Amino acid sequence: MTDKGKQVDTSETPDPQTALGAVMPVIADLLERGTRAFALSDWENAIDYFGELSSITEQTFGDESQRYADSLVMYGRALLQHAIEQNALLAQKTLAEAATGTLNKNEESEDEQAQPSKANIQFEGEPDFRQVDEQDEVEEDATEEDEDDDFAAAWNVLDVARVIQEKATDTKSQLKYAETLMLLGDVSMESENFAQAVTDFTSALRVKQACLADGDRELAEIYYKVALAHEYNQETSKALELMSDVQRILNNRLQSIKDSTEDKDEFESLQEVLADVKAKIEEWKAPPERVDVGAVTGGDQLLADKAKEMLRLAVEAGKVTDITSLVKPKSKKRDGENKPEDSETKRVKNEM
Repeated sequence: MTDKGKQVDTSETPDPQTALGAVMPVIADLLERGTRAFALSDWENAIDYFGELSSITEQTFGDESQRYADSLVMYGRALLQHAIEQNALLAQKTLAEAATGTLNKNEESEDEQAQPSKANIQFEGEPDFRQVDEQDEVEEDATEEDEDDDFAAAWNVLDVARVIQEKATDTKSQLKYAETLMLLGDVSMESENFAQAVTDFTSALRVKQACLADGDRELAEIYYKVALAHEYNQETSKALELMSDVQRILNNRLQSIKDSTEDKDEFESLQEVLADVKAKIEEWKAPPERVDVGAVTGGDQLLADKAKEMLRLAVEAGKVTDITSLVKPKSKKRDGENKPEDSETKRVKNEM
Protein backbone atom coordinates (compact mmCIF):
# COMPACT_ATOMS: atom_id res chain seq x y z
CA MET A 1 0.00 0.00 0.00
CA THR A 2 1.01 3.56 -0.54
CA ASP A 3 0.29 6.76 1.34
CA LYS A 4 -2.60 8.75 0.00
CA GLY A 5 -1.60 11.53 -2.32
CA LYS A 6 1.80 10.08 -3.17
CA GLN A 7 2.51 9.16 -6.74
CA VAL A 8 3.51 5.56 -7.28
CA ASP A 9 6.85 5.14 -9.08
CA THR A 10 6.21 2.51 -11.71
CA SER A 11 9.64 2.78 -13.32
CA GLU A 12 11.82 -0.30 -13.17
CA THR A 13 15.55 -0.56 -12.58
CA PRO A 14 17.24 -1.60 -15.84
CA ASP A 15 18.36 -5.19 -15.92
CA PRO A 16 22.19 -5.28 -16.11
CA GLN A 17 22.09 -8.28 -18.41
CA THR A 18 19.67 -6.50 -20.73
CA ALA A 19 21.89 -3.40 -20.81
CA LEU A 20 24.95 -5.53 -21.53
CA GLY A 21 23.12 -7.36 -24.29
CA ALA A 22 22.29 -4.02 -25.88
CA VAL A 23 25.83 -2.65 -25.78
CA MET A 24 27.72 -5.76 -26.92
CA PRO A 25 26.62 -5.47 -30.58
CA VAL A 26 27.85 -1.87 -30.55
CA ILE A 27 31.21 -2.97 -29.16
CA ALA A 28 31.48 -5.75 -31.74
CA ASP A 29 30.67 -3.34 -34.57
CA LEU A 30 33.26 -0.78 -33.45
CA LEU A 31 35.85 -3.52 -33.07
CA GLU A 32 35.17 -4.83 -36.57
CA ARG A 33 35.23 -1.37 -38.15
CA GLY A 34 38.38 -0.36 -36.32
CA THR A 35 40.17 -3.58 -37.19
CA ARG A 36 39.24 -3.21 -40.86
CA ALA A 37 40.42 0.41 -40.95
CA PHE A 38 43.69 -0.54 -39.26
CA ALA A 39 44.29 -3.37 -41.75
CA LEU A 40 43.79 -0.87 -44.59
CA SER A 41 46.19 1.63 -42.94
CA ASP A 42 43.29 4.04 -42.56
CA TRP A 43 44.71 5.34 -39.31
CA GLU A 44 42.33 8.26 -38.80
CA ASN A 45 39.21 6.10 -38.95
CA ALA A 46 40.91 3.43 -36.86
CA ILE A 47 41.60 6.10 -34.23
CA ASP A 48 37.96 7.18 -34.26
CA TYR A 49 36.57 3.65 -33.96
CA PHE A 50 39.02 2.44 -31.32
CA GLY A 51 38.68 5.68 -29.37
CA GLU A 52 34.91 5.25 -29.18
CA LEU A 53 35.38 1.57 -28.39
CA SER A 54 37.64 2.47 -25.47
CA SER A 55 35.13 4.94 -24.10
CA ILE A 56 32.22 2.47 -24.26
CA THR A 57 34.33 -0.36 -22.87
CA GLU A 58 35.38 1.74 -19.89
CA GLN A 59 31.77 2.67 -19.13
CA THR A 60 30.58 -0.92 -19.52
CA PHE A 61 33.31 -2.96 -17.83
CA GLY A 62 35.12 -0.44 -15.66
CA ASP A 63 38.39 1.45 -15.84
CA GLU A 64 40.43 -1.43 -14.41
CA SER A 65 39.08 -4.20 -16.63
CA GLN A 66 41.25 -6.15 -19.03
CA ARG A 67 38.70 -5.50 -21.78
CA TYR A 68 39.29 -1.79 -21.33
CA ALA A 69 43.05 -2.33 -21.46
CA ASP A 70 42.71 -4.31 -24.69
CA SER A 71 40.74 -1.51 -26.34
CA LEU A 72 43.31 1.04 -25.16
CA VAL A 73 46.12 -0.95 -26.76
CA MET A 74 44.28 -0.97 -30.09
CA TYR A 75 43.62 2.75 -29.75
CA GLY A 76 47.22 3.53 -28.82
CA ARG A 77 48.61 1.42 -31.66
CA ALA A 78 46.46 3.33 -34.17
CA LEU A 79 47.64 6.65 -32.73
CA LEU A 80 51.26 5.52 -33.01
CA GLN A 81 50.91 4.37 -36.61
CA HIS A 82 49.23 7.63 -37.58
CA ALA A 83 52.04 9.63 -35.97
CA ILE A 84 54.67 7.51 -37.73
CA GLU A 85 52.94 8.01 -41.08
CA GLN A 86 52.77 11.77 -40.63
CA ASN A 87 56.42 11.83 -39.63
CA ALA A 88 57.37 9.81 -42.72
CA LEU A 89 55.42 12.16 -44.99
CA LEU A 90 57.27 15.13 -43.52
CA ALA A 91 60.59 13.35 -44.08
CA GLN A 92 59.70 12.64 -47.70
CA LYS A 93 58.73 16.26 -48.20
CA THR A 94 62.02 17.43 -46.70
CA LEU A 95 64.00 15.06 -48.90
CA ALA A 96 62.12 16.19 -52.02
CA GLU A 97 62.71 19.83 -51.15
CA ALA A 98 66.37 19.15 -50.53
CA ALA A 99 66.69 17.47 -53.92
CA THR A 100 64.88 20.35 -55.61
CA GLY A 101 67.08 22.86 -53.85
CA THR A 102 70.19 21.09 -55.12
CA LEU A 103 68.84 21.12 -58.65
CA ASN A 104 68.00 24.82 -58.50
CA LYS A 105 71.44 25.56 -57.14
CA ASN A 106 73.14 23.71 -60.01
CA GLU A 107 71.05 25.61 -62.52
CA GLU A 108 71.90 28.91 -60.89
CA SER A 109 75.62 28.16 -61.00
CA GLU A 110 75.39 27.92 -64.80
CA ASP A 111 73.72 31.31 -65.05
CA GLU A 112 76.35 34.06 -65.20
CA GLN A 113 73.89 36.67 -64.02
CA ALA A 114 72.54 34.64 -61.11
CA GLN A 115 72.58 36.40 -57.76
CA PRO A 116 74.45 34.85 -54.80
CA SER A 117 72.21 32.72 -52.62
CA LYS A 118 71.60 33.74 -49.02
CA ALA A 119 73.46 31.96 -46.26
CA ASN A 120 70.38 30.51 -44.58
CA ILE A 121 68.21 28.51 -46.97
CA GLN A 122 64.63 28.22 -45.78
CA PHE A 123 62.97 24.97 -46.82
CA GLU A 124 59.54 26.32 -45.91
CA GLY A 125 59.69 29.22 -48.40
CA GLU A 126 59.20 29.64 -52.13
CA PRO A 127 60.64 27.12 -54.63
CA ASP A 128 63.79 29.21 -55.14
CA PHE A 129 64.51 28.97 -51.38
CA ARG A 130 65.52 32.64 -51.24
CA GLN A 131 62.47 34.17 -49.60
CA VAL A 132 61.06 33.31 -46.18
CA ASP A 133 57.31 32.82 -46.11
CA GLU A 134 56.08 33.40 -42.57
CA GLN A 135 52.81 31.58 -43.22
CA ASP A 136 54.67 28.46 -44.36
CA GLU A 137 56.79 28.59 -41.21
CA VAL A 138 53.64 28.74 -39.07
CA GLU A 139 52.10 25.78 -40.93
CA GLU A 140 55.32 23.77 -40.56
CA ASP A 141 55.44 24.44 -36.82
CA ALA A 142 51.79 23.44 -36.49
CA THR A 143 52.48 20.18 -38.34
CA GLU A 144 55.35 19.31 -36.01
CA GLU A 145 53.21 20.13 -32.96
CA ASP A 146 50.43 17.86 -34.26
CA GLU A 147 52.91 15.00 -34.67
CA ASP A 148 54.23 15.58 -31.16
CA ASP A 149 50.66 15.52 -29.86
CA ASP A 150 50.03 12.21 -31.65
CA PHE A 151 53.06 10.57 -30.06
CA ALA A 152 52.16 11.99 -26.64
CA ALA A 153 48.58 10.75 -27.00
CA ALA A 154 49.80 7.29 -27.99
CA TRP A 155 52.10 7.23 -24.96
CA ASN A 156 49.32 8.28 -22.56
CA VAL A 157 46.82 5.75 -23.87
CA LEU A 158 49.31 2.87 -23.85
CA ASP A 159 50.57 3.80 -20.40
CA VAL A 160 47.05 3.55 -18.96
CA ALA A 161 46.80 0.08 -20.53
CA ARG A 162 50.17 -0.84 -19.01
CA VAL A 163 49.03 0.07 -15.51
CA ILE A 164 45.95 -2.14 -15.87
CA GLN A 165 47.72 -5.09 -17.48
CA GLU A 166 50.64 -5.33 -15.07
CA LYS A 167 48.22 -6.33 -12.29
CA ALA A 168 47.17 -9.55 -14.04
CA THR A 169 49.25 -12.64 -13.29
CA ASP A 170 48.16 -15.26 -15.82
CA THR A 171 50.46 -16.01 -18.74
CA LYS A 172 48.12 -14.71 -21.44
CA SER A 173 47.66 -11.36 -19.71
CA GLN A 174 51.38 -11.08 -19.00
CA LEU A 175 52.20 -11.55 -22.68
CA LYS A 176 49.72 -8.79 -23.53
CA TYR A 177 51.47 -6.64 -20.93
CA ALA A 178 54.81 -7.33 -22.64
CA GLU A 179 53.38 -6.30 -26.02
CA THR A 180 52.18 -3.02 -24.51
CA LEU A 181 55.64 -2.38 -23.09
CA MET A 182 57.08 -2.98 -26.56
CA LEU A 183 54.66 -0.46 -28.04
CA LEU A 184 55.71 2.07 -25.41
CA GLY A 185 59.30 1.37 -26.42
CA ASP A 186 58.38 2.04 -30.04
CA VAL A 187 56.90 5.41 -29.05
CA SER A 188 60.09 6.24 -27.16
CA MET A 189 62.24 5.31 -30.17
CA GLU A 190 60.14 7.47 -32.48
CA SER A 191 60.41 10.33 -29.98
CA GLU A 192 64.20 9.86 -29.85
CA ASN A 193 64.02 9.03 -26.15
CA PHE A 194 66.37 6.07 -26.41
CA ALA A 195 67.08 5.68 -22.69
CA GLN A 196 63.36 5.24 -22.02
CA ALA A 197 63.12 2.83 -24.95
CA VAL A 198 65.87 0.72 -23.36
CA THR A 199 63.85 0.61 -20.13
CA ASP A 200 60.57 -0.32 -21.84
CA PHE A 201 62.06 -2.98 -24.11
CA THR A 202 64.10 -4.48 -21.25
CA SER A 203 60.97 -4.75 -19.11
CA ALA A 204 59.18 -6.46 -21.99
CA LEU A 205 62.11 -8.87 -22.38
CA ARG A 206 61.96 -9.89 -18.72
CA VAL A 207 58.24 -10.57 -18.93
CA LYS A 208 58.60 -12.65 -22.08
CA GLN A 209 61.54 -14.58 -20.65
CA ALA A 210 59.27 -15.68 -17.80
CA CYS A 211 56.49 -16.76 -20.18
CA LEU A 212 58.23 -18.23 -23.24
CA ALA A 213 60.66 -21.02 -23.99
CA ASP A 214 64.26 -19.95 -24.53
CA GLY A 215 64.17 -20.81 -28.22
CA ASP A 216 61.01 -18.86 -29.02
CA ARG A 217 61.40 -16.48 -31.96
CA GLU A 218 59.53 -13.78 -30.06
CA LEU A 219 62.50 -13.58 -27.72
CA ALA A 220 64.80 -12.99 -30.69
CA GLU A 221 62.59 -10.06 -31.69
CA ILE A 222 62.62 -8.41 -28.29
CA TYR A 223 66.36 -9.01 -27.82
CA TYR A 224 66.87 -7.21 -31.13
CA LYS A 225 64.68 -4.28 -30.06
CA VAL A 226 66.64 -3.88 -26.82
CA ALA A 227 69.90 -4.05 -28.77
CA LEU A 228 68.70 -1.42 -31.25
CA ALA A 229 67.70 0.92 -28.44
CA HIS A 230 71.14 0.54 -26.84
CA GLU A 231 72.82 1.23 -30.18
CA TYR A 232 70.83 4.44 -30.68
CA ASN A 233 71.65 5.35 -27.08
CA GLN A 234 75.39 5.22 -27.94
CA GLU A 235 75.88 1.94 -26.04
CA THR A 236 77.27 -0.18 -28.84
CA SER A 237 79.08 -2.72 -26.64
CA LYS A 238 75.86 -3.57 -24.81
CA ALA A 239 73.99 -3.73 -28.11
CA LEU A 240 76.50 -6.24 -29.49
CA GLU A 241 76.13 -8.43 -26.38
CA LEU A 242 72.39 -8.58 -26.93
CA MET A 243 72.82 -9.35 -30.62
CA SER A 244 74.77 -12.46 -29.62
CA ASP A 245 71.61 -13.62 -27.83
CA VAL A 246 69.63 -13.03 -31.02
CA GLN A 247 72.11 -15.20 -32.91
CA ARG A 248 71.97 -17.89 -30.25
CA ILE A 249 68.17 -18.13 -30.31
CA LEU A 250 68.02 -18.22 -34.10
CA ASN A 251 70.79 -20.80 -34.35
CA ASN A 252 69.06 -23.03 -31.79
CA ARG A 253 65.82 -22.78 -33.70
CA LEU A 254 67.58 -23.64 -36.95
CA GLN A 255 69.12 -26.73 -35.38
CA SER A 256 65.77 -27.89 -34.06
CA ILE A 257 64.00 -27.76 -37.43
CA LYS A 258 66.80 -28.49 -39.91
CA ASP A 259 65.62 -32.10 -40.46
CA SER A 260 61.91 -31.27 -40.59
CA THR A 261 60.28 -31.18 -44.03
CA GLU A 262 57.26 -29.36 -42.60
CA ASP A 263 59.40 -26.44 -41.44
CA LYS A 264 61.36 -25.98 -44.66
CA ASP A 265 59.97 -22.51 -45.32
CA GLU A 266 60.73 -21.38 -41.77
CA PHE A 267 64.25 -22.82 -42.03
CA GLU A 268 64.98 -20.80 -45.17
CA SER A 269 63.44 -17.68 -43.65
CA LEU A 270 65.52 -18.03 -40.49
CA GLN A 271 68.69 -18.39 -42.54
CA GLU A 272 67.94 -15.05 -44.20
CA VAL A 273 67.18 -13.46 -40.84
CA LEU A 274 70.41 -14.76 -39.36
CA ALA A 275 72.39 -13.39 -42.31
CA ASP A 276 70.81 -9.97 -41.78
CA VAL A 277 71.61 -10.10 -38.07
CA LYS A 278 75.25 -10.90 -38.81
CA ALA A 279 75.41 -8.01 -41.27
CA LYS A 280 73.97 -5.65 -38.66
CA ILE A 281 76.57 -6.81 -36.13
CA GLU A 282 79.39 -6.09 -38.58
CA GLU A 283 77.88 -2.69 -39.28
CA TRP A 284 77.83 -1.81 -35.59
CA LYS A 285 81.38 -3.06 -35.10
CA ALA A 286 82.69 -0.84 -37.89
CA PRO A 287 83.92 2.63 -36.85
CA PRO A 288 81.50 5.43 -37.77
CA GLU A 289 82.23 7.16 -41.04
CA ARG A 290 83.48 10.70 -40.74
CA VAL A 291 82.04 13.30 -43.05
CA ASP A 292 84.26 16.20 -44.09
CA VAL A 293 82.08 19.25 -43.75
CA GLY A 294 84.93 21.72 -43.73
CA ALA A 295 84.04 23.00 -47.17
CA VAL A 296 80.31 23.20 -46.44
CA THR A 297 79.06 26.40 -44.86
CA GLY A 298 75.96 28.48 -44.45
CA GLY A 299 72.99 27.31 -46.51
CA ASP A 300 75.03 24.41 -47.86
CA GLN A 301 75.48 23.15 -44.29
CA LEU A 302 71.75 23.13 -43.63
CA LEU A 303 71.10 21.28 -46.87
CA ALA A 304 73.86 18.79 -46.13
CA ASP A 305 72.47 18.13 -42.65
CA LYS A 306 69.03 17.44 -44.07
CA ALA A 307 70.40 15.16 -46.78
CA LYS A 308 72.57 13.21 -44.33
CA GLU A 309 69.59 12.66 -42.03
CA MET A 310 67.43 11.41 -44.89
CA LEU A 311 70.21 9.11 -46.07
CA ARG A 312 70.61 7.65 -42.59
CA LEU A 313 66.89 6.95 -42.35
CA ALA A 314 66.90 5.32 -45.78
CA VAL A 315 69.78 3.05 -44.75
CA GLU A 316 67.99 2.08 -41.54
CA ALA A 317 64.91 1.16 -43.58
CA GLY A 318 66.76 -2.00 -44.60
CA LYS A 319 65.08 -3.87 -41.77
CA VAL A 320 65.95 -7.26 -40.32
CA THR A 321 63.52 -9.70 -41.93
CA ASP A 322 60.74 -11.04 -39.67
CA ILE A 323 62.29 -9.63 -36.51
CA THR A 324 61.32 -5.97 -36.32
CA SER A 325 61.08 -2.79 -38.34
CA LEU A 326 63.91 -0.40 -37.69
CA VAL A 327 62.42 2.74 -36.27
CA LYS A 328 63.07 6.24 -37.45
CA PRO A 329 63.88 8.70 -34.69
CA LYS A 330 61.96 11.91 -34.52
CA SER A 331 63.18 15.34 -33.60
CA LYS A 332 61.25 15.61 -30.35
CA LYS A 333 63.01 14.64 -27.11
CA ARG A 334 61.39 13.72 -23.82
CA ASP A 335 62.92 13.40 -20.38
CA GLY A 336 64.19 9.84 -20.30
CA GLU A 337 62.95 9.25 -16.78
CA ASN A 338 59.62 11.06 -16.79
CA LYS A 339 56.37 9.76 -18.17
CA PRO A 340 53.27 11.95 -18.59
CA GLU A 341 51.93 13.07 -15.22
CA ASP A 342 49.06 11.19 -13.60
CA SER A 343 49.14 8.50 -16.29
CA GLU A 344 47.30 6.05 -14.06
CA THR A 345 44.32 8.36 -13.73
CA LYS A 346 44.11 9.53 -17.34
CA ARG A 347 41.05 8.45 -19.24
CA VAL A 348 40.74 8.16 -22.95
CA LYS A 349 38.89 10.99 -24.59
CA ASN A 350 37.26 10.32 -27.93
CA GLU A 351 38.51 13.56 -29.37
CA MET A 352 41.17 12.42 -31.80
